Amino acid sequence: MLIDVMMPNMDGITTVRKLQAMNPQVKIIAISGLPANREMMLQAGASRFLAKPYAVKDLLKCAYDLSHA
Repeated sequence: MLIDVMMPNMDGITTVRKLQAMNPQVKIIAISGLPANREMMLQAGASRFLAKPYAVKDLLKCAYDLSHA
């Protein structure tokens, strides 16, 4: 699952926490334009973090790594 920190109805950190509560095995790639959000998203339960702008190859590598973990 790909989650941005800044979303219209619920922030990404809250979303990640709620998704983790519903399914602790969910794999989440968090993205943000602010690299400082990395630790907050990982502590909330994101599996990986990508800072924007990111290369498509980096996104694909994260998705591949998570699907084979």
